[in-house]
Amino acid sequence: KNAQTSQLTNRVFGNAALTYAMNDNINLMYQFGFDTYSENNVNYSNKGGKTGSVANQSGQYSTWNNTNTINNHKVSVAGNYDLTDDLDLNFTVGMETRSDVYDRSGVASTGQQVFGVLRHFNFGVQDEIQVSQRRNIMGAYAQADLGYKQTAFLTLASRTDWVSNLTQENRSITYPSASISFLPSKAFEFIQESEFVNFLKVRAGYGTSASFPTGYPVATTLSLDTQAFNTDEGVDIVTNTTSRNLGNPNLKPERLDELEFGLEGSFLDNRVTVDFSVYKRITNDLRVNRPLDPSTGYDNTLTNVGEIQNDGMELDLGIDLIRNEGNGFNWSTNFNYSSSEAIVTDLGLDTDIVVFAGFSNRGNAAIVGESLGTMIGTAIDRDDNGNLKVNGSGSYVVKNGNNIIGDANPDFLLNMSNQISYKNFNLGFLFNWTQGGDMYSQTVQTLLGRGVVNQAGIDRANSFILPGVNPAGETNTTQINNSTYYFSNVLYGPDEMGVYDATVFRLQELSLGYSLPSNMLEKTPFGSLSVTFSANNLWFHTPNMPENTNFDPNVAGLGVGNGRGFEYLNGPSSRRYGLSVKASF
Repeated sequence: KNAQTSQLTNRVFGNAALTYAMNDNINLMYQFGFDTYSENNVNYSNKGGKTGSVANQSGQYSTWNNTNTINNHKVSVAGNYDLTDDLDLNFTVGMETRSDVYDRSGVASTGQQVFGVLRHFNFGVQDEIQVSQRRNIMGAYAQADLGYKQTAFLTLASRTDWVSNLTQENRSITYPSASISFLPSKAFEFIQESEFVNFLKVRAGYGTSASFPTGYPVATTLSLDTQAFNTDEGVDIVTNTTSRNLGNPNLKPERLDELEFGLEGSFLDNRVTVDFSVYKRITNDLRVNRPLDPSTGYDNTLTNVGEIQNDGMELDLGIDLIRNEGNGFNWSTNFNYSSSEAIVTDLGLDTDIVVFAGFSNRGNAAIVGESLGTMIGTAIDRDDNGNLKVNGSGSYVVKNGNNIIGDANPDFLLNMSNQISYKNFNLGFLFNWTQGGDMYSQTVQTLLGRGVVNQAGIDRANSFILPGVNPAGETNTTQINNSTYYFSNVLYGPDEMGVYDATVFRLQELSLGYSLPSNMLEKTPFGSLSVTFSANNLWFHTPNMPENTNFDPNVAGLGVGNGRGFEYLNGPSSRRYGLSVKASF
């Protein structure tokens, strides 16, 4: 009731570098980077609310500051040599250190005395907010680039990192990479003389990278509460309790290995450009939060999933549909198509399923042989022939447990951007097509279940007969009223009933700009001046969502993390408009 959250962020960052030429071919460089941001947060709700926790109903007011500081030092030696007339070498060897320090401090107050007065003195109980963590990373790296006649190139690189917040046996990791590329458009004379091909490059690469956790996840931490509860005599009781997160001393860094083959080219006087790539990506030791049985005394632990294989492709195609010199009419279009499928090939754990996002009985799970975006929850029970089971009352039989109810990964993504210009005007627009991908939506369930919208083609005044078989194994003929159908099945039935195909077509961006001619600025202090109107998310169409719900799948219910495909009465997506002015002097 009258609740609000606000946030104000300030950021300071900078970089400095010092270079010393040891000779004509070798340079010694030292670089220093500093980046800090301070984020002030206010969250409050006045007393009198009827839902939520008791503390929230009594009125709560929290103010806190998040400060994150990054210090980075890098020392490197770089050199270049012409080994022969045709062969050249560039190399870099160096070391780098990085320190990340995060600190949160503030006050959380509950028990508002006077409605609307948002100051800590107006609340009966004040508790401290304090979180801090630090992580140091040190790395050593080397890279060498060989070029032959500016037509063939070989790059070899390797890096080893050591991180401070993992155990000694797991805190270091080495990740190498190699790539080759060849330019037929430079190597072969017949291509150079061609009027069709302007540039052509083929490439292949094997690369690796690593990712490290934050905080101190290898140990179970202690929580000190100076105001756990208050005795009848008004004495605060201090408690020391262990965290609900179980430390995992066997936690390892993530490692990502990727093999990619690609082709780049431009054709027809550079009117057509192509960039095509196919890849296989293997993620080893992916970090996920694994739920634990409460009987263990913990809720979850951060662990590694053995191996995930991702096969994908991406295509960029650019076309100058109309090209004119100067201020004539120009129109260019770019298409971007991508598709990928991530399959869990090895859990590497003593279980056949890990629920890593959402809830233990509804969320995203890693299951061997299934997509990483697999959605689990309660389902409609089926017989041995795959027929839906209907109970004696005419409603679906719910099958509890971790049943697969969908896959949140789309089949493919296609973006089409356009840029049109004429004289001093320019127009840009971006269309997006997301094909497939499932979504569990409580918004759609609620709109239909409570009769806020009418489902197209269905008369709610009629009775319903659910397709399936009855307890006797015969075709179901039991009629149910609309209340039973929508409440007991659509709204409060198996989770599977709330899963929909999230295919969406969208006008993602639109912009219209005008640049003032230079002759209009001659007697002004401006070198250039332009005005641009922009709009975002102007229109969308979801052909497989129930009609009349006007539901946009561009929302998420699991917050920041690996979770996807679930929505829990989230606010609708926004349509944004903006006006910008750019000037130079």
